[in-house]
Amino acid sequence: MASRSPLRESAPHRRSKTTRTDQNSARDGAAYLKQLKASASLCRSPRQFRELLDEVQTFVPYQRLVSIWGYSSGETIRYIFNHSFPAEFVRWYLTRGMLWKGAIFREWLRTNRSQTSYDVWRRLAKRVDPEIREQARRFRLMNVMAGGVKTRHLWIYFVMSMPSEQQCRAYLSRFEAIMPMLARALQQACPRPLLTKRETSILERRTMGKITKQIAAAEDISERTVREYLQSIKKKLYTDDLVNAVVIAIRSGMLIRSGKKRRTRGAIRDAKSCGDND
Repeated sequence: MASRSPLRESAPHRRSKTTRTDQNSARDGAAYLKQLKASASLCRSPRQFRELLDEVQTFVPYQRLVSIWGYSSGETIRYIFNHSFPAEFVRWYLTRGMLWKGAIFREWLRTNRSQTSYDVWRRLAKRVDPEIREQARRFRLMNVMAGGVKTRHLWIYFVMSMPSEQQCRAYLSRFEAIMPMLARALQQACPRPLLTKRETSILERRTMGKITKQIAAAEDISERTVREYLQSIKKKLYTDDLVNAVVIAIRSGMLIRSGKKRRTRGAIRDAKSCGDND
């Protein structure tokens, strides 16, 4: 009597193997999640948060990631932690004030549920700025998952780009599961606004048309120190141009809060009149 080929397994046996694989995958996922939570609880610096995000890739194999937090009152970004998004894209995004215009971010705020680009762009096609899709295509960021944590006082927002639409679907539940943990870790690691009080004050004086010598006198610091602060500001805002830094700071709400937007054009004009050099 011929023996049955090992390649021809019965249907129940195949289902059994599939079930065991799923169970092993679930156990692995639970183990990774437990490990991530332990690492997240220890985050106390930007370096540790970056290391945590590197570790997250074992659980959610994202390609690029950026996180932002801001205040719920008004259009105000207070911190940007860019793990791996192209700096050129981040600069364009902030310069154009695209966060507030973006259908994905607005839909997340409205529903308080994680979103995927393919779903939002299909459902709300008429509300999607064509420029966002164009830039997303240019930088290969067409497939993203976005979400976070929102409270009465602040919001913490994460965006992960994935290799494909199918990957977004497959890992969306895991993405949602780690949002509270990542939000707490970001707040622990980066609790203060991106621009310090001194940097904000110097940039505000610059937007009012003050030159380096005047700013130095007003702040009671040297002109060299003023220039060093301006260099730091530009680096933090992903630009090497002071006027661009002013535009980003204003449109992100770091300088002029909602209700004072009428001052924006004048502030940008004054910054241009000074330029990078006095």
